[in-house]
Amino acid sequence: MGGAYLIGLNKAGFRGVNIVLIPFVASLLGGKTSSSVLLPLLLTGDFYALIVYRKKAELSYLRKMLPPAVAGLAAGMVIGRMVDDRVFTLLIAVFVLVCLILMVYREVFHSGWVLPDHWLAHGTGGFLGGLTTMVGNAAGPIMSAYLLALNLPKEIFIGTGAVFFLVVNLLKIPVHTLVWHSLTRDTLALSACLMPVVLLGTFTGLPLVRRVPEKPFRLIIIIAAAAGAVRLFFS
Repeated sequence: MGGAYLIGLNKAGFRGVNIVLIPFVASLLGGKTSSSVLLPLLLTGDFYALIVYRKKAELSYLRKMLPPAVAGLAAGMVIGRMVDDRVFTLLIAVFVLVCLILMVYREVFHSGWVLPDHWLAHGTGGFLGGLTTMVGNAAGPIMSAYLLALNLPKEIFIGTGAVFFLVVNLLKIPVHTLVWHSLTRDTLALSACLMPVVLLGTFTGLPLVRRVPEKPFRLIIIIAAAAGAVRLFFS
């Protein structure tokens, strides 16, 4: 239940908080099963974010991001078919650690560099977002770094990301159902039980964002997620 609450907090504005959840759920349920359980929970938060920020999405960037993201999803689908669950779980750990490096870099160096408005930049960001969300639902920090590097205004940044994640998470459903066969009645039943907790996290997260100091909170998130990723290597 705590993990579902973290997903709700993430959608409410605590960006990156659900990175803690990914490695620990993977260590308990296995790579593909954990991804399938988390997917409906993420979609619940995505629909909430879309309702709140739908008018702030920048469609011109989405048109550039989504085609390469679909290619990244396809690459992740192939990888998932080729490797066993142990290797899949290790890949999740690797992607989580890469995301943590990006988070630490932003925290320490306060990077202000801006990506050029070029097809290669959008293609790379979209592809990596699609790949990492397919393999482990771990695209949050990568997409945040990409969108921040585009120097988007805050509300445009949130709205564009909300639409992006809703679309790619919806596209993952047929992969989990028809290709990996990991989205089952059992996983859906578990997800359904936790969906109200996600909504609780979104509703209570909005006032908490204003009250909790961001830097200490993000430091705790980074340390906890790193511990979870390391745990995956030895699980």
